[in-house]
Amino acid sequence: MSIVLITAPAHSMARVLAQKLADKTGWPQYSRDRLAEEAHAQGIKLSRLEASIIKAPIVSEKLAWEKEIYLSFVTDVLYKKIQDQNLIYTGRAAHLLFPGVKNILRVGVSVPMEIRADIVAKQLNLNPGKALDYLKSLDVDIMKWVHYVHRADLRDTSNYDLQLNLENLSLANAADVLMQLAELPEFHLSDESVSHLEDLHLAARATLHLALNKETSNLNLGVRASGKVVTVTYLPRQKEVAESVSRVLGTLEECKGNVCTMAETNILYLSEHFDPKTEDFNQINQLAKRWGAAIELIRLIPPKDGKPFFQEVAGPEPRPEHGAYTGGVEDDGPEVSADDGGLDNTIEELVAMGRSAGGVTIAGGQHEVIDALRDNDNYSLVVLGDLFLSKGPQASTRLTRELGLAIHERMKTPVIKIDELKSQFLFGMKQAFKLLMFCLIALCIYGLVFSFQVPILNFLGGSLHEHWKWAASVAVVLFVPFVAYIYGTISGLILKLVNID
Repeated sequence: MSIVLITAPAHSMARVLAQKLADKTGWPQYSRDRLAEEAHAQGIKLSRLEASIIKAPIVSEKLAWEKEIYLSFVTDVLYKKIQDQNLIYTGRAAHLLFPGVKNILRVGVSVPMEIRADIVAKQLNLNPGKALDYLKSLDVDIMKWVHYVHRADLRDTSNYDLQLNLENLSLANAADVLMQLAELPEFHLSDESVSHLEDLHLAARATLHLALNKETSNLNLGVRASGKVVTVTYLPRQKEVAESVSRVLGTLEECKGNVCTMAETNILYLSEHFDPKTEDFNQINQLAKRWGAAIELIRLIPPKDGKPFFQEVAGPEPRPEHGAYTGGVEDDGPEVSADDGGLDNTIEELVAMGRSAGGVTIAGGQHEVIDALRDNDNYSLVVLGDLFLSKGPQASTRLTRELGLAIHERMKTPVIKIDELKSQFLFGMKQAFKLLMFCLIALCIYGLVFSFQVPILNFLGGSLHEHWKWAASVAVVLFVPFVAYIYGTISGLILKLVNID
């Protein structure tokens, strides 16, 4: 009653380890090599998908959808291989499969490079130096693949339950260790884990069902499942064709129902430079995730040679008509300038997260930005980053403020600067401290009011009031808004804490 997922580097002894564990337990054993063969048999050109992800300067939405199809295929195949809730699987990132499912034993295997190089030299008839170079290059490519496909780092030990070093541990003893560990109660699938596993499988089947249907094969969708009900999220630009999603899912077996929802809005982020690793990007992504919104990027740079221009750098791509599976990229794309202010890398990250609404580069100023936004008013928020940097600090601040006012006047949409985002919409340490302080102030106010009720009532309507009517009026005028402000701030921070805007 255990699922063991073993992650090991290429050309290691992991398959032998898995076979020894299978021999000891009688559990079904499956490897990535066999999965790749099955994928090719089903028309999924995995090697081409790998090559396109590794070499592509920009990972497009088309490639992102191909990745989702591949992951759904993997989930579907492995789920069907589980027998009596048992399975042993080895792969390059096996421990990252079935995300969120507890009670699965996720194992990392490390093998010294010298041992791997010796294996490669014998398998591929290479000299030791070339075998070592081959392995180093292969490991880099695999790291790229795993980073994009699973949004994780293979070296992150927090994703493993156990890591085995096979340098001094025999395969037989390693298999014994895994068998004893897998038989512990912590690694027996609970009812909750089985239910989650079934949801992942249904979502995978729904994704494959949509991808293979001519009506919906050109949509980049977010698919989830819970309790045999499939939920599909699509971007606003897909609304014309998304009506067919529900109809197509109606023919999916074991699906009790489906809900199709549109990411109702976009967040527009304008800046001269973008970096998906910064805290600013993380904050915008947090907000987009909470709102179910997509993120659109505009890189605003000074005009070249004094001439403004508008260039769409990345965004929605048309897909080929339904037909033979292409595995990712048909042909090499155009060369991309290396100096793009991080726009391509940031869009790649958004595409991988399913939150990309495209991106453009605009050379110019306020007029060019307004022209670019003229036909698009589907924004719930506009965030201004670092703009007009070549003008100097004071001019940059003034021009950024003027641009924000112009956008707000044109679109009637809230416009804020990136450094205001966290205080306005997100809850962090600063907001937690503010909430604590305002709660203490509120407690003090109510404590004082209830402790001195008689003097206060006398001041407001008793004998003391007769002599200080004007003071009582002034006190009420000042006190009531102050208490309302305290109460409103506390309420707003609490709602922000529970992600209600």
